[in-house]
Amino acid sequence: MRILLVHNYYQQRGGEDVVVEQELALLRQKGHTAELFSVHNDSIQGLGQKAITGALVVYNPWAKAALAEKLREFRPDVVHVHNFFPKLSPSVFDACRRAGIPSVMTLHNFRILCPTSILFHNGEICERSLKHSAIWALPQRVYKSSLMATLPLVAMVDIHKWLGTWKRKVDVFIALTEFAKAKFVEGGLDPGHIIVKGNAVADPLNGATPNTAKRHGALFVGRLSEEKGIASLLTAWKGMNYPLRIAGDGPLRPLVEAAQAENIIYIGSQSRDQVYAEMQRAAFMILPSVCYEMFPMTLAEAYGNGLPVLASDLGGLKSLLDDGVTGLAFKPADPADIRAKARWAMEHPDKLADMGKAARAKYEAQYTADRNYANLMQIYERALAKKITA
Repeated sequence: MRILLVHNYYQQRGGEDVVVEQELALLRQKGHTAELFSVHNDSIQGLGQKAITGALVVYNPWAKAALAEKLREFRPDVVHVHNFFPKLSPSVFDACRRAGIPSVMTLHNFRILCPTSILFHNGEICERSLKHSAIWALPQRVYKSSLMATLPLVAMVDIHKWLGTWKRKVDVFIALTEFAKAKFVEGGLDPGHIIVKGNAVADPLNGATPNTAKRHGALFVGRLSEEKGIASLLTAWKGMNYPLRIAGDGPLRPLVEAAQAENIIYIGSQSRDQVYAEMQRAAFMILPSVCYEMFPMTLAEAYGNGLPVLASDLGGLKSLLDDGVTGLAFKPADPADIRAKARWAMEHPDKLADMGKAARAKYEAQYTADRNYANLMQIYERALAKKITA
């Protein structure tokens, strides 16, 4: 099969970028002819470039023409779009339809329905855009705290909802969890066009059995930002006689650095190998997010390393965590409950080791590269079948 992946890279590398690269490599490894059509936000420099990019967020005819040329040259059987914002725009789906090539889109966030992209604003869950116009986001300056930066996003969301782009122009959507699928359906997408497929990672242990005994310490890996719940975690850890190691970077880095103490160790950004080494030493990982997570790559990585997870009982995390089996759930934004669940984990190392084994078993059953490949093939075949019957 010939597959073209389409992706707009972010300036700050994130989980979506990793997924694209891993799936591209996986498809090639399995013998498919796969290529990547991509642009990068690093090219958006200066006021002029920002203004041009903003003006083309709703619809970029030049991106459409560039993709159309790539389709003529490569002749793929299916196109898999991961991210089109901000430089490609939804125009890429018109290029696919004009060429008669079925399209698949992974819904890595809620951006097609809400300018916040994560249904979160001012420290709270905000679902207003699911059933109403996104115009509310304009005076709130939800994107980069800028009226002018938010305007194109509001226009993109409302115009494409009004045009029915997401009902008519994408053959198959991939939602990362059942929770996310339900929210997209609430926002107007056809449930029959959405397939649930979680993220996956190559085996971090290369088939070895994880050592779940004699592990020690808590671990946080992720972006240091409000929606990730890092403030609640730091509050919960005050006075805890147990080490918490924090890996990552982001706007709340100064808060984390100021909170450093004997029991809170900030280790900054880490490579994947370094993160895996941390996961193989820690007793448990904490995901204290206060927003609707889609599917954190760190969770699949933790499970692959036989590491149990303590996570907020919220959104997609709810369906990804088997409470009491692969980890423990706590109330979101509740330092007291985070502390209580962490103390239980510290005081029950044997049960925690069993949870680590269960986490690894769940990884092997659901989140391996081979499982991901099988799921991708089913999705691509479904998109191709829709083309045949159209």
